[in-house]
Amino acid sequence: MSIKIVCFNKVSNEYRDLNEFYINKINKFINIELIEIKEINYGNPKEYMAKNEYNINERLNKFKNYDTYLLEINSTQIDSTKFSKIINNCIDTNSGNICFIIGPSDGYSESFKSKFKNQISFGKITFPHQLVRIILLEQIYRSFKIIKNQKYHK
Repeated sequence: MSIKIVCFNKVSNEYRDLNEFYINKINKFINIELIEIKEINYGNPKEYMAKNEYNINERLNKFKNYDTYLLEINSTQIDSTKFSKIINNCIDTNSGNICFIIGPSDGYSESFKSKFKNQISFGKITFPHQLVRIILLEQIYRSFKIIKNQKYHK
């Protein structure tokens, strides 16, 4: 069982400590790995969007036995309890492997988004991608605390 997070660029210095903090906590429950892709953001926007999506797909080809979830601001909003149920369901009944995708700064094309039946949103507020990574890690950690019925601050 493992969790992969496909995201763009290395974690910046401002978020590094929190990133490591949550990864260390999550690793007590399940193996987690961040797959960082260098974002292409120069030239024609349609071309670099296509290149970034191609790079995501290249990584996903290695995770065929993973339940994949696209983080997409305009998809179904979920709360922490629902998120923990998604993780628990993947672990209990499916492959036991989960992959989350945090897209590039310019988002995804409609054709790319349409390939993913599993899409989730943490709300309509736009966050920097580095912060979304931390929010996702925190929610994964919180999910395991919920699943294990362990105390966690509210």
